[in-house]
Amino acid sequence: MGFGLRFLIVIFSIFLIGCNFSSGKDTEIISLPQGDIVGFAKGDTDYFLGIPYADPPIGTNRFEPPKSHKGWSDVLEAKEAEKQCMQPQGEEGELSEFFEVFLTKSGMKRWEQIILENAAWLFASLDFEKQQSEDCLFINIIKPSKIDKGSLPVMVWFHGGGYNFGNGDGLYITDRFAKRDVILVTMNYRLGPFGFFAHPLLSETSKMGVSGNYGTLDQIAALKWVKDNIASFGGNPNNVTIFGESAGGQAVTSLMISPLSKGLFHKAIGQSGARLLPLTHLNKSTTYSKSAEDLSLEWSKVMTASNNSSLEALKKIPPLTIIRNLENDPLYSTQFDSLTVIDGNVIPEDISQIFQKGEQADVPVLIGSTADEATPLDPKMLSPQLESMSYKRLTHLAIADILPEADSSIYELYPVDTEQIAKKSWVDFTTDVMFTAQMQKWGDLMSNVESPAYLYLWNWHPSINGSKEYRAFHAAEVPYIFGNFDVFNIDLSERDRKFSQVMMEIWTSFAKNGIPSIDTDEWPEFESNYQKYVLLDENIEVKQGLRAEKVTLINEAYDRVRDDF
Repeated sequence: MGFGLRFLIVIFSIFLIGCNFSSGKDTEIISLPQGDIVGFAKGDTDYFLGIPYADPPIGTNRFEPPKSHKGWSDVLEAKEAEKQCMQPQGEEGELSEFFEVFLTKSGMKRWEQIILENAAWLFASLDFEKQQSEDCLFINIIKPSKIDKGSLPVMVWFHGGGYNFGNGDGLYITDRFAKRDVILVTMNYRLGPFGFFAHPLLSETSKMGVSGNYGTLDQIAALKWVKDNIASFGGNPNNVTIFGESAGGQAVTSLMISPLSKGLFHKAIGQSGARLLPLTHLNKSTTYSKSAEDLSLEWSKVMTASNNSSLEALKKIPPLTIIRNLENDPLYSTQFDSLTVIDGNVIPEDISQIFQKGEQADVPVLIGSTADEATPLDPKMLSPQLESMSYKRLTHLAIADILPEADSSIYELYPVDTEQIAKKSWVDFTTDVMFTAQMQKWGDLMSNVESPAYLYLWNWHPSINGSKEYRAFHAAEVPYIFGNFDVFNIDLSERDRKFSQVMMEIWTSFAKNGIPSIDTDEWPEFESNYQKYVLLDENIEVKQGLRAEKVTLINEAYDRVRDDF
């Protein structure tokens, strides 16, 4: 195992595993409708960790929309982060069985397998068993101890992890927002089969007549909790910004179109993730997928390890058994990224279509990605069986899979003249396909509403033990926003710290007034005709035409998929 691989395992283990925090002195007791609550103070910041925002989704509440928490009689001591939601297990330093099956037995296209094989290593982590529970619907609130300016703006963070991994703790518990007079809220939401499991039996018994998207419903429930309770912590329920990275960015697009989240937030930030490709239907098969309910009928047999897929049986299976059984299922492994479904209620129709019609939330958005998202996904570094395959061949395979109608001129955009050049083209193409094109499409679709969109490209190269190999990789901006550099093996320079402060100013200024602030120039609104964006790097600059020719080709290919869908 090379340095790069070990580094990525460490990084994403930290992202996924929650932390305990040493308590300082008690805060003042805050009275909520659910009961009294006390947190702890460190310096000039108050922490309230592990607040239940819904009843435990266990027993008969499994595979159900979240229910309002019944409250507590004694003072709730909110001083430690609670357990994360159930997710695939892994032994220390080893790849989860979920991904082993995912890579070896799935029957995916080779191009898909190359990408996801390497992405899988990002989620190789420590043993989760002692850190997770099905009872996981908690939020954390970090606020200034003294609030002198009336009600403060609120930022609600949705973590990434492909809807199968992650939590709202660990890296994200920081005082940086509080120091800028912004209240930070982080949360857990149900993942994998617990959060996104459609089933005809569940639809029959649902008051809404639909099933699935429970993880999204958890996010909405947390936002409702914030609206109802954040004023007690000094927050303004009418100035809430939602933000997230990777799957968290996808969650932001889902929330922007869901009628159930209307009025619960007022600004949005999407980082390296958008849900703008066609989704699986609840009960309608398409060219691209079986219906969500058909898939779930097959998964339910795997979950129960029998043909008994009754609702009663599904709700009685031990949660760890569900995880372990699904880890070994090739079908689930190939379809896990299609967990969000069109259910006619939470997600009324395909998300891109709602954006196209201008029916998304009419709120200011800040959208962007990193310049080299796919840098860590080096197939030759992480996949021994691909060591003999040239980068030229890998790039040819990738382009042929995504852009089969492209002629030889595509190689003027992604040249393969030498192995070194081809390696960079592979990274660039993967980055543009998976991230750049989607984020720009989001910006384009915001022209259908009145609120502005602001676009960025993050091109800062973090100092990873002095190495520039990874460049501006996927999620590289996250520690610069939250400021918890100490958990990374990064030789942090004063230059990095100063840039981190710039990032904080941009994010919090947007949360305060809907306009991202930069010192060098006014941040232009993104318009499809001019395509102006801000390059976040050593020199912050207003640029035009973000990889315009490349992105146009890719989005035209995506549009054909949308039209056929």
